[in-house]
Amino acid sequence: MRLGRTLVGIALIAASLVALAAPITTGIWSLQFLALLPLLIGLTELRRTVSDANLRYRPSAYATGILALAVAMFLYLSPSLAATGVVVLLLSLLVLDGVSKVAGAFVYSRTGPPWLVTIVNGGVNLVLAFVGWLLWRRIGVDVAVGFALAGYTAAAGWRLLLSRTIGSTDGNDGETANNHPDPRLGLGEHALFGAVRESRVAGEAATRQSELYWFLAIGAVLFAVHLGRMQSRDTWLGLVSPIVAIVGDIVMAILLGAFLVLPVRLLWRRVSRPVERRFWKIRLSGHDRQMDPLPRRIMSEWTDARFSFSESLRRARASLPSAAFFIVRLGLPLAILFVAVNPIWGFSWYFNTESWASGFYQKVTELRVDRWREGMVDAVARSYDAKGDGLFEVAPPGIEEGDFSFIVIGDPGEGDASQYSLVDRYLKLGLRDDVKFLIISSDVIYPAGAMTDYERNFYMPFKGFTKPIYAIPGNHDWFDALEGFNANFLQPYAARYALAARADVDLNLTSTDSARIGSLVARADRLRNLYEIRNGEQRAPYFEIQTHDFALLAIDTGIRRTIDDRQRQWLEDVLRRSQDKFIMAVVGHPKYAAGQDTSIGDQEFSELYAMLENAGVRVLMAGDTHAFEYYLQDRDSDSGRRPIHYFMNGGGGAYLSIGGALDWPADPDVAAWTYYPSSDTIRTKLDDETPPWKRPFWQWIKRFGAWPISIETLSGMFDFNQAPFYQSFVEVRVERSLNRIVFALHGANGPVRWRDMEIGQDEASGGRADEAVEFVVEMKMAEAGRAAGATR
Repeated sequence: MRLGRTLVGIALIAASLVALAAPITTGIWSLQFLALLPLLIGLTELRRTVSDANLRYRPSAYATGILALAVAMFLYLSPSLAATGVVVLLLSLLVLDGVSKVAGAFVYSRTGPPWLVTIVNGGVNLVLAFVGWLLWRRIGVDVAVGFALAGYTAAAGWRLLLSRTIGSTDGNDGETANNHPDPRLGLGEHALFGAVRESRVAGEAATRQSELYWFLAIGAVLFAVHLGRMQSRDTWLGLVSPIVAIVGDIVMAILLGAFLVLPVRLLWRRVSRPVERRFWKIRLSGHDRQMDPLPRRIMSEWTDARFSFSESLRRARASLPSAAFFIVRLGLPLAILFVAVNPIWGFSWYFNTESWASGFYQKVTELRVDRWREGMVDAVARSYDAKGDGLFEVAPPGIEEGDFSFIVIGDPGEGDASQYSLVDRYLKLGLRDDVKFLIISSDVIYPAGAMTDYERNFYMPFKGFTKPIYAIPGNHDWFDALEGFNANFLQPYAARYALAARADVDLNLTSTDSARIGSLVARADRLRNLYEIRNGEQRAPYFEIQTHDFALLAIDTGIRRTIDDRQRQWLEDVLRRSQDKFIMAVVGHPKYAAGQDTSIGDQEFSELYAMLENAGVRVLMAGDTHAFEYYLQDRDSDSGRRPIHYFMNGGGGAYLSIGGALDWPADPDVAAWTYYPSSDTIRTKLDDETPPWKRPFWQWIKRFGAWPISIETLSGMFDFNQAPFYQSFVEVRVERSLNRIVFALHGANGPVRWRDMEIGQDEASGGRADEAVEFVVEMKMAEAGRAAGATR
């Protein structure tokens, strides 16, 4: 045993050196690679705790193992979610672990490990947290996480090397068979306890068999429910979705069991312990024989159930598998209730385990997007035998001369009331002769871009819009390897080659064969004709629109906000061809969101926006974040200093991103800004509509700012599909006759008014409170470096 712990300790110290090198040697995989270390630590610490009779009954002794497993899970699941969140959680857990060790050294100084060793261990974690924080602020996320985990792993190895030898235990920790498993009852030994325990053991095999039967039956029912709701039949990834949802149900059961049901049961046991003690004394004395049969039976069954619960709790403390089974059993009924009533209570990305599958899709696809896109574009170019200009140009009619308009709507595809709240607005605009086309700027289909969702989430809400519809994919559209998007938005000829190319990139290790490709293209064509929608006119997930004086570039940034080499070359060529024109770019992800420059720390994303800014792009519009924000900033470009207008236009139907409105920085990165909806209207909506079961999270936001995570991270929890709706989209009017382009904001009830906006500076608003929100930009600048900015 001692030799084994020594070898594990040495291995952990060696692994700490790997953690220091990981940010350099593993690149973008570094955070996920580093997740292996806390996973190892967590399992080692829990094994050590449950094997030591002096530790297994001490709740604080489990803290290190549990916290390490939490770090491992977070690092693996969300390295691309929010790097700051990774660091904050990791450093917070180091602080918590350090504090718990230092405190435990004093509380358990007689029965625990040597107090000085424990204090040193805790102090090391506190120092690691402080140094990690300095590295994070001064160098970078990966280095900070690598250093913190390296020190944490080395400390765990040192702890194993220096800790005393773990003694063997008999599993009962000195208790006799005639003891009650809850010593706080103070009942001593009695043969009745032994009889109850023997009866429980005798029936244990049958009980476990019955529980296993019910667990399997419940699993089959949940699988059928998820399979029916998710309509998972298009790909092997889709068929995995119900299984992912069931895993989510188990995780939900663990969370509910550990953090809700078990604390309530323990509190009830503590409060009702005097009653239980009194009932046991009646039974031990034999006075229960004088009671009527019914109350006697009730008392006996209740005390036996309490005995069984205490016995299960004792076993859970001594065995990690027993603890896991015990917690799942406690939380499973509530988890099933969540699955059943979640659609009734209202959708939430956090409480709907079916939506968790999208997180699985993201992990599978995020690192392959650029390779897929590059392969698709190469195949399409070969199929058209085209290498020159115009391969990815679309040409909506009626825009070459005179004034014209078009609509840009971002992130519409949830297929619920929030999306439909805008339908009448853009359908009404689409009836005007001057409106020539519509662009979807991100996330056409939630949750995973699947072909099965296109009829409900795209064709039905856009039925009646008779002008061409173009789109760039959002991160959710990429989750099914862009199959649904390609089949519906690319020309059928191009779609076939793009779909086949993706399969080739994956070495044909996919269910997407020629028969499936033909089925996808045919189904999209059928829906297109039945709903009379004019999509399917692109040749790639990015495109350009060119006139003699106006150029629009639509850029796909995938999941990780990157472009591949083919798209970069296309973009450079298009920017060169578009010189001396008014250039507008629709980008997959925004540069500015919630008052902050999101490109900081992301070199590829920052270089993309720098390329666009330097090339003279005047307007940069993006979706992805579900709200409307506008920024005006003067920037240097190759043609001199000029104002650039940044629009975040992602309020087309998905849940509202409340992080900007409720957590706007005191000193935003851009001085001239405005956003919709305003903070007050968001707070009023959440106050009025948050159901009781979500109110703790709303109170957490209001009182603590969602610390230690962010308000924006919790946005998906507050998806309310009833009025008032604050979804929005932008109408773009190219008014050549007035030498200007107008960007008009529309909401669920018509044009948004300035009184509905949160305004940072007069320069960003202009206009009176009751006037419609319109941002006006000169097409041809009279004087380089200045423009009209944003007026009424």
